[in-house]
Amino acid sequence: MLKKYKPFLHAGAIDTMAYRFNILIWAGITVCQVACLVFLWLAVYRSNAGGMDAEIHGFTYREMIAYVVLTTIFGFVTFNNDTLWNINNDIKKGTIGNYLIKPISYRGKFAATSLGNLATMTVMFGLPFYTAALVILRSLGFLPDLSFPAFFAHLGLFLAAGLCASLLNDTIAYIFGVLCFYTSSGWGLNSLKTTLISFLSGTLLPLAFFPAGLRELVNWMPFAGMSQNPVLILMMKYDLARSLRCVALTAAWIVALELFAKLLFSRAVRKVTVHGG
Repeated sequence: MLKKYKPFLHAGAIDTMAYRFNILIWAGITVCQVACLVFLWLAVYRSNAGGMDAEIHGFTYREMIAYVVLTTIFGFVTFNNDTLWNINNDIKKGTIGNYLIKPISYRGKFAATSLGNLATMTVMFGLPFYTAALVILRSLGFLPDLSFPAFFAHLGLFLAAGLCASLLNDTIAYIFGVLCFYTSSGWGLNSLKTTLISFLSGTLLPLAFFPAGLRELVNWMPFAGMSQNPVLILMMKYDLARSLRCVALTAAWIVALELFAKLLFSRAVRKVTVHGG
């Protein structure tokens, strides 16, 4: 059965490599973004009463810089998919009908494409970026020194959390894409999705900076597992037990949201209106 989705897995990898120049441009933008955030947090800690030795909401200056660097790399490697836009285009062009009569899962097509995309981004950019970041941050003392068994245990959990984050991101993108059946505003839905994920996943700001009640709520939502939790696992701020709980929670959210997406699609497809076919 999985053989039917191998072409989509391959297509996701090819699609990523076909636009290498665009990705290189985004890589350059990502480096500039990291530099800006480093100077921003430098100013924040210098203006704090405790100076550079202060700890703000559980983060020292060194930990915050490591968090900013790793979070930016994580987002660049993990969140590179076009599921929502592809669904929106299928509806507008009328090609959605072709997929509905084929003996494949419409959802499975996007999941396979997303995995192919993730594999390519991880090999092309993830491995060199993470390796360089970890070596530099550890050499500067921005990350703790752990024994090799402990480090590789956290690294393994980080990889599992990263895979879950990519699948969860694709699931949420698919849900927002299905909402395009009800509205032609794919751009607006994508903007809403991006804003929610950036704010609630800890990409813009660690969730520790949120008010206590809101922080507890957001930590149980799926978004925390899309950026903050994997990065804090890699930074070894979570012990192994908490890391396992975070990965398990994200996996549970994937199952729950996939079931919701299946129900939503079964209802939305009855109201499909296409503009090109």
